Amino acid sequence: MEQLDYNLLFRWFVGLSMDAPVWDVRVFTKNRERLLAGDVAAKFLATVLGQPKVKALLSDDHFSVDGTLIEA
Repeated sequence: MEQLDYNLLFRWFVGLSMDAPVWDVRVFTKNRERLLAGDVAAKFLATVLGQPKVKALLSDDHFSVDGTLIEA
């Protein structure tokens, strides 16, 4: 949300013009809960994981995590 206030690249990515008001944080919370409750998030992830470029990055043999994420 903070980036949308002053970063033009973020505004362009989400389709906001330079002078359009930024959404309230409650909009994201409401929509996130609705998307996770429905099948949209699962379908999106399945579509992304089904792409050939992404399949090449996946492995059934092992799972690795960045150590900084574990510490956090």
